[in-house]
Amino acid sequence: MRPTRVFRRRNPASAPRQTPPSSVLGVDKALIEQFIANHNKQGQSPLFDQIPPEVRNTIFLYALLSYEDLGTIYQSDEHYVRPSYHHPSRIDPSLLQTCRLIYLETRFLPVMADEHAFWCHRPPPGLRYSSDPRSYFNRFSEEQKDHVDRVHFFTQQYYLEGHFSGIITLRHGDWWFWEDNKPLHLKDGWARGFKDSRRLEEVILELETIERDKDQIYAIANRVSKETYPLPKGRILSTAGNPLIKREWMGPSHLPGVRSNKTQSLRFDKTQSRWIERDSAEEQYFPDPGLKYCIVLIKWTAVEKS
Repeated sequence: MRPTRVFRRRNPASAPRQTPPSSVLGVDKALIEQFIANHNKQGQSPLFDQIPPEVRNTIFLYALLSYEDLGTIYQSDEHYVRPSYHHPSRIDPSLLQTCRLIYLETRFLPVMADEHAFWCHRPPPGLRYSSDPRSYFNRFSEEQKDHVDRVHFFTQQYYLEGHFSGIITLRHGDWWFWEDNKPLHLKDGWARGFKDSRRLEEVILELETIERDKDQIYAIANRVSKETYPLPKGRILSTAGNPLIKREWMGPSHLPGVRSNKTQSLRFDKTQSRWIERDSAEEQYFPDPGLKYCIVLIKWTAVEKS
């Protein structure tokens, strides 16, 4: 689930549909130096002459926050739909193109305030680099990379337990063999790949399953929350002082496109308390009664090793 923010913009009257212009991406260092050496101080502007910098920066931050494009609604039974992810996320960076001084003051805000989300399997449509964080961040300058504050991975269990290195969400359909109604499990030591992450300050693992299996993820959460993971410079990731957070939401009980055979879909049969295969063409005539999904969040923070 998306972290709570002080501000969150809603869809403006005219939402930009295009991808963000180059003003948000990496900019040549020489050009920045030119802007610093030669820019208008805007001494005649009340925005810079009368408004305190901390207030001005709050205004700029609000203008550059991402917002939900309410003009586009995801289908409710898609695998990527979940609380706070019913619409595409947009950002309007036109403020950065206003003048050099505003650019210098705000150029890191979109990178710092936005959630950089990656979907390692079954992503929403229309996303570039949805499962390729390396290519995504290669477009950033080194200074911009230093200002990245929040990264969110929607990852299958295969990536998480293997070599996959923000917020990490293991959705109900990301567990090994969930569609065959198998018990849920997560290996110890899944976060050992963080040992070389020098700037890592916080990791949130979000586990999700259907209500039938909630006791399984609660048991997994209790077990892994006792683990600590080494970081460089004598630090470790620890859950000390961070209680488990549990949430629930109502989602679909009918899931098309899960099997390789596209004519088959999955529906949760409450009388049998299990996922069963159904014909996709026939399923469209039956209403979806919905299904309760349960989430538990485990947070590790970087602390000095005692």
